[in-house]
Amino acid sequence: MTLWLIALSALALGLALIALVAVVMTSRRQAELIERQQQRLLMLTETATEVLSLKEQLNEPKQDSNFAEKQLLAQLEQQVSTLNDEQRRLQEKLQELAEQDPGSKLYHRASKLVASGATVEELMHECELPQAEAELLVSLHQRKG
Repeated sequence: MTLWLIALSALALGLALIALVAVVMTSRRQAELIERQQQRLLMLTETATEVLSLKEQLNEPKQDSNFAEKQLLAQLEQQVSTLNDEQRRLQEKLQELAEQDPGSKLYHRASKLVASGATVEELMHECELPQAEAELLVSLHQRKG
């Protein structure tokens, strides 16, 4: 009977560890996606700034403004509008991703702590993780490095 309980406990611990690994992997993927989207957002912001600068240069009063310059200005305004719309969509998506899984934030923080050299005890204290999960994270980081 006790052998059966030990086997069942080992199975439960194994399943918990598998779930933990899945959560850590998911949080890493989400962090990478957020980072890529933040980089894209930064590029879009820089592009929009450049376009606005060009627009200001074109808006300076000139006596010999012609039709081609007005068309260029209209195109630039359209590009700025498109960039602003895409920037807004990316910000909304980033917000959705950040709010999606509060549990993964804990493991993401724990992963960062491990990468910076935190011990099992520090992980247990800082992230309120059970010892087995903290040991697993440290072990995974050591294998990776």
